[in-house]
Amino acid sequence: MAIRTPKAPLLPLIKRLGAAMCLMVLAMPLVTTLTTQAPAAPKAVYAPQIEGAYQVQGLNPNGSRYEGRVTITVKDNTAFFRWDIAGQTFHGQGPLTGNTLVIDWGEADPVIYQINADGTLYGTWAAGRASETLRPIR
Repeated sequence: MAIRTPKAPLLPLIKRLGAAMCLMVLAMPLVTTLTTQAPAAPKAVYAPQIEGAYQVQGLNPNGSRYEGRVTITVKDNTAFFRWDIAGQTFHGQGPLTGNTLVIDWGEADPVIYQINADGTLYGTWAAGRASETLRPIR
């Protein structure tokens, strides 16, 4: 059986169809890219405004109570604490991550605070055996 050659008038049509098919094949990745949804932009993260002065009331690991004042400043997503309690001053700092603060204050265990919707902070320290509540001074 012999291969037949298309007649001369069909050759330009075949060439154009071949070229069109090549363009379609080459354009498929572009079409897929253009029709694929881009990932959603990240949502804004709520950063609580915690700077200011607070009244602190706490419970020591031995069960005794204490109170005093705490001043919080924030720089570059790091919170800096200054506690003034019973004539003593303590300092600490740590990252603000969502509604949680982990404050290193030079002891074996940090103070871990939860920031509440009402502006108060509740923290535990001494591996959870002690706690304190900070209330904003307005």
